[in-house]
Amino acid sequence: MKYLYSLILVVIITLFSCSNKDMSEREENIFKQPYQQLLIPVDSINTLGDLTDFLTEKYCVQKIEQWPYLLFDMDKKIMVGIPNRNTIKVGVEPPPCFEGQFDDKMVLEIIKDGYNTEIERIITEIDSIPSFVEKQMLSFGSDYNYAVGAYNNGIWLSTSRTDKLSNLNSYLYQIIRGYLSSLRKYSQMAYLKEVDKLSVDEYTEIANEFVFRLSFKYTDKPLEVDNALNNY
Repeated sequence: MKYLYSLILVVIITLFSCSNKDMSEREENIFKQPYQQLLIPVDSINTLGDLTDFLTEKYCVQKIEQWPYLLFDMDKKIMVGIPNRNTIKVGVEPPPCFEGQFDDKMVLEIIKDGYNTEIERIITEIDSIPSFVEKQMLSFGSDYNYAVGAYNNGIWLSTSRTDKLSNLNSYLYQIIRGYLSSLRKYSQMAYLKEVDKLSVDEYTEIANEFVFRLSFKYTDKPLEVDNALNNY
């Protein structure tokens, strides 16, 4: 009986000590670059406006060199300020300090407007975000509206300045899922094997191809949609 209790205790400890990230170390490393060393203090940031103001102050005023990252708990599906066994480091691209032009095909903009979600002028559901991310990363020119590959691609997560940062947790979780799925599918297509079975050179190639580029933007413009309701 004592042995049985001990065995149950070991099982319980094991279950509670296991990570719920559902990704390998190699896959996790895709989401953050070595130069992204400034941890965003999400516990002290309330709204998207507060976040963009924080980043603007750091990079456009103080002109610091280390780029930012945040911690995301894959179990609770929320941004957190302190790491634990379920957190991954997610790199963030700071806002540009000057106005410039960009190729909109190289950016997948996900807009949260109240309870609505717009992607590529389509109002859709939050849980469809991974499929849009995959289309952006894996279309290879087959769809004119999306990029020709993953390299130098970016994702913008946009909402009102006054929207609470916590309201973006579910969006960020789905973006991570979509990017991870894209990475895994590309590994199978290009190398015919899983990410963890790639050689060092192959992993370096795919890591350079799939640099995770996430930016937070604010927008107060009304949604522009091609279809009033189109659940992708």
